[in-house]
Amino acid sequence: MSATKELDALIERLERIVAQAGQAGDAIDRINQSAERSSRVVSLRDSEVIQRFRDDLINGLIRMDTANQLFGLIRSVLDQLPFLRAGSATG
Repeated sequence: MSATKELDALIERLERIVAQAGQAGDAIDRINQSAERSSRVVSLRDSEVIQRFRDDLINGLIRMDTANQLFGLIRSVLDQLPFLRAGSATG
């Protein structure tokens, strides 16, 4: 799998986890439903940091082995979070 596809897969997994976690409702939901907020939620996929990382990866500024090690670390962290295990079995 190419590094950018791996990045996309990890972002999709994180977005699914966040969506599942948000279904139950929590303090953040109460804040979101209250008066107008001065901040906004930005998709991880659309974040400036992810876009820069993707560009640097495509342009060869980040080594493939380094990117794959990072992706492996992120997968390991996600796999170890007990409250995420049930919802992330599809990886």
